[in-house]
Amino acid sequence: MMSGVSLLPMAPSPRSSETSVAFGGDLRTVGSGGLEFRMLTLNCWGLKYVSKLREPRMRFIANGLSVSDADIVALQECWVASDYEYLRQQTHKRYPYAKYFYSGIIAGSGLVLLSRFPIESVSMTPYTINGRPSAFFRGDWYVGKGIASAIIRHPSGIAIEVFNTHMHAPYGPGDASYVCHRTSQAWQIARQIRAAVERGHLAIAVGDFNSRPDSLTYALLTQRAGLQDSWTTVHGSSTEHILAASLTPEEQITTLGVTCDSLLNTWRADQDISEAKRLDYCFHAPHLSTVDAVNVTFVDKLPGLNVSASDHFGVSVVLRILPSARSKLASGQEQVEEGARPPNLPIASYQSILDVIASYLPTAQAQQYYRLLHFWVSIVLVVALHLGIFWVKEGWPAFLVVLGSTVIAVTGVIDGMLGFLFGQNELRALKEFEEEVRWEMKRMEDLLSGTYENVGSVGKPR
Repeated sequence: MMSGVSLLPMAPSPRSSETSVAFGGDLRTVGSGGLEFRMLTLNCWGLKYVSKLREPRMRFIANGLSVSDADIVALQECWVASDYEYLRQQTHKRYPYAKYFYSGIIAGSGLVLLSRFPIESVSMTPYTINGRPSAFFRGDWYVGKGIASAIIRHPSGIAIEVFNTHMHAPYGPGDASYVCHRTSQAWQIARQIRAAVERGHLAIAVGDFNSRPDSLTYALLTQRAGLQDSWTTVHGSSTEHILAASLTPEEQITTLGVTCDSLLNTWRADQDISEAKRLDYCFHAPHLSTVDAVNVTFVDKLPGLNVSASDHFGVSVVLRILPSARSKLASGQEQVEEGARPPNLPIASYQSILDVIASYLPTAQAQQYYRLLHFWVSIVLVVALHLGIFWVKEGWPAFLVVLGSTVIAVTGVIDGMLGFLFGQNELRALKEFEEEVRWEMKRMEDLLSGTYENVGSVGKPR
């Protein structure tokens, strides 16, 4: 049985001279002095019992990765241990280094990293705010979504710090959209990315962000973390204004980089053409790297079954480390360069985040209030039913009274625990999130007004 981590090489594998074919063209092999590397990210849709035809699809994905030309692979929704074991069996020669991240109550985080280059360290940071346990039918809270990070040593000696994530999914308008949760998650991962850049590492953030390019999540990754979307690096941002409904499904992929809800995906063929969107990304540090090619991949259907490999398409990127950054990154001196420090958000963006928190706070408070109310009312009802048993004759009436009191007691205790424990924890996490945003916003206002002085990397009020 394969272990979840393999940080020592199992067997070297010769690099293929040909790149894998992706939708819209082949990935280009660029002669850049050995400074290029290839990233691939894919949401595998590997839920046990829920995802249809999971086993043949996961085997198709594993077999595809075994001949992939990517140097580093980031997977999401790989939730079944046997799927990961098969994946390692098929890919260990091409990717001698691998890590499966176990965090989570039921199925784990579903996050996997495969690498041709040595993985020097790994960590998993669960998201502080990630859904509600009462929404068991959605499962985000139970699977333990978070940030899987790894420091990977490029052959040039440069440390690449990869952040692989799968953010909370939207389930509809209003409260079901979970905008506040994803915004909090983006704030959290942006903080880790900023720290990686200041350590002198080449930061890469990949995964299923469940957010469109016009979202706060995207703004936090590009503005607060200082990263750039690989797709816009190659294609520019002007394409973001093109309506998906005005393009054919094929054009949506080649022009907009659509990875989700495409009519070309057999699992989403019943969607309206206007719902096609880009949710999967590879963000890179633009002052340290550039992108030579980016393509939507894993669009082929399984032979015989004629179904898509996943309900998402993947993203394949050829990145190139800038020659000017090589010596600084390799020596770890990049953190002293002022240009290496990620920028801060515009004041208006901070206010937008605070507005999102303020709009969600009543929901969190109401959730806690009604669950605690249910708990206290259930105590009264259970006591009343236990007293009432003295006036009920034996037989079915007595049985129903006992059954009713049991059901009320169990549901009341569950709601009480959710209210006392989770409810309080969520409210405190929201308060902490709000305080961090306000603190940074105030600092930015002081910097802009000239009342805040920076001393090295530490600021102090005048």
